[in-house]
Amino acid sequence: MDKLIKCGKFFSASNQTVKNNIAVIIRKNLIIDILPLDKISNEDNYEVIDLLDGFVMPGLIDTHIHCNLNGTFESFGQSYSLSPAFYALKGLPQIQANLMAGFTSVRDMGCAGFSDVALRDAIDQGIHWGSRIFTSGLPVNTLGGAGDSNFQPPYQGGSRNHMRAVVCGVEEARQAARFNFKYGADQVKMLATSAVLGSSDEAGPQELTYEEMRAMIEVAEFNGKISAAHAIGNKGIKAAIKAGVTSIEHGSFMDEEAAEMMCEKGIYHVPTLIALERILEHIDDKSIPSYAIKKAKDCEQARIKAFQLSLKKGVKIAFGTDAATPYNKHGEQAYEFVLMVKYGMKPADAIISATKTAAELLRWDDRLGTLEIGKLADIISTRENPLEDISALGRVSFVMKDGEIYKRE
Repeated sequence: MDKLIKCGKFFSASNQTVKNNIAVIIRKNLIIDILPLDKISNEDNYEVIDLLDGFVMPGLIDTHIHCNLNGTFESFGQSYSLSPAFYALKGLPQIQANLMAGFTSVRDMGCAGFSDVALRDAIDQGIHWGSRIFTSGLPVNTLGGAGDSNFQPPYQGGSRNHMRAVVCGVEEARQAARFNFKYGADQVKMLATSAVLGSSDEAGPQELTYEEMRAMIEVAEFNGKISAAHAIGNKGIKAAIKAGVTSIEHGSFMDEEAAEMMCEKGIYHVPTLIALERILEHIDDKSIPSYAIKKAKDCEQARIKAFQLSLKKGVKIAFGTDAATPYNKHGEQAYEFVLMVKYGMKPADAIISATKTAAELLRWDDRLGTLEIGKLADIISTRENPLEDISALGRVSFVMKDGEIYKRE
């Protein structure tokens, strides 16, 4: 039997318009019709889902999470010593928490082994349930770089470890990208610069060269795939832009020239404001390394300025949270919306960044990101209007993914 969702308020995310009293008809996992509710002549022909008290919108997409980690510093260290199989199992409830929070799709940005690929496939095949996953496989960084490990063998061995592909030079970079795609990654993710949680003295010095990044991006292009660059410092940001990366992650020290380059090339910015916010909220916690405290403070205002610069210049902003970084828990990352609005984004645009724009970044916009006829039935609802109070997105009351209901309060 077809499903009929009765929507009090309906936000398709294809534009900023909100419609009232709309019917969405679903057959199996597809939206087959959207029409005014008063055009439905006989509700007995449908399985009726009453969301007349709700604000209905597409399922949210978080384009930057880490399914293996759980928001503690301890989980970062364990990543290099525990098996990828263990991390696949550990990641499952975290992916499920994301779905229950309304994030019907996520992009994993770095995992242990290819545990993200294993989770993706298990969920796609119906073995387990959870958010739809877009995978990275092994993120690529330089020897001794932000994601490398100081553990001795057998945890650290030559060109890769449990968490990273480690490269020195163009040919190794090219082979790392090929290795990832061979084993099922949907994109190549590279660490263009150091990180706040890395052990470098400064926040975000460049680590991968332009040539190394270009080699990986070229392999992605050959395979019809996208690329993403963790990039904090401006020099590394610009090198990644020139190399042709699809998205800049974080972009904390982006300057005006970099933003203009991103606009010109159509490169996305995934600001992940919440990741640093959560660390700053716990800055007195003794578990935070001293080098991370200094760099977090250095980035505090820079990441806000970079976000506002992207807004001003018209850079395409996709929603991402770095969920699983310290104090930044899976299923609780909707606070990113609050920060985006706080720093200048309109609520409707914030929602679109996590739906239409995010789907376009992942090249899933032919089937996800907006509520339109022919697209997958990924649908969520809140009781409050998030255009009036954006924090309502942290209180999702209804979740449907692929035509199946997972949450219905």
